[in-house]
Amino acid sequence: MSFVDYVSNIREALSLAALSGLTVSSTFHEEQRSVSGGFIRGIVKFLDGSELHFREFVDTTLTEPRLMYAYHYQDAMRQLFFRYDNAAHKPALVQPEHKHTPGGVELVSAQALESIIWEIIHMFFP
Repeated sequence: MSFVDYVSNIREALSLAALSGLTVSSTFHEEQRSVSGGFIRGIVKFLDGSELHFREFVDTTLTEPRLMYAYHYQDAMRQLFFRYDNAAHKPALVQPEHKHTPGGVELVSAQALESIIWEIIHMFFP
């Protein structure tokens, strides 16, 4: 898969978020740095004022293309609902993939942007 194909999948996920009827707007920026790699970032704004901020640094030649990712979801008052990322911690976690919540840090498997969007939609419609 090329970086262009990867970006196309992200754009499709953002379109699905718009089709949910729960989003007000979204922004998306991409920086292609090679045929297979680059940086993406964006914000999805929801009807209740909450926002999903996301960023990924990817190399699509790898089995797990996301070298770095963060999906930060916050309420209208900018209080954390959750953040998935693979940033290093001190003390180190037993795996890089984890989820921050107001209650602490949980070890989780890596999630794709599409899954994060569906998690948020299910928060609106449990």
